Amino acid sequence: MTDVFYYDNVTIGDNTYFLAVTNQGLAYAGLKTADNSTPIFGFYPNRMLIHDEKRLAPYVEQLKEYFAGKRREFDVPIDISGFGTPFQRSVLEVVNKVPYGATVSYGDIATSLDNARSVRAVAHAVALNPAIIFIPDHRIIMANGKLGGYRLGPKEKMKLINLEKSYVNVHS
Repeated sequence: MTDVFYYDNVTIGDNTYFLAVTNQGLAYAGLKTADNSTPIFGFYPNRMLIHDEKRLAPYVEQLKEYFAGKRREFDVPIDISGFGTPFQRSVLEVVNKVPYGATVSYGDIATSLDNARSVRAVAHAVALNPAIIFIPDHRIIMANGKLGGYRLGPKEKMKLINLEKSYVNVHS
């Protein structure tokens, strides 16, 4: 397990995103809070953070491209090997395959897994996603069409879904 994470911040629109990587890839993406802190330590306790703009530059660039509608898939490495349980990581692997501009239900994710568990277990794994946007958990909604939870809140989830829908037919 990696003891050192490298990080940088990027402001896009009204939000400042905090990104952290290991030597293997992106481990965390989230928003900085009003008090200029980040909840990364809730995901990865006892890690040392080192600011490294150069190391994070490809991640920052791809996030900017995503919000500008120029990127539909991230091709930077992601490293969630230190996160959660094997089941939770398998859920996020399936979530990562949901196409740009599409939404699927938590139940769809549950039934697509070989070791299918309850929809509740899938929803919990999705809620704990440490690499939001890069692993597009905002594309996972409830079976009744309602948004469901999202670490950044329902307004941000809807914003991301609408962003993708607005660009889905552009440059196809």
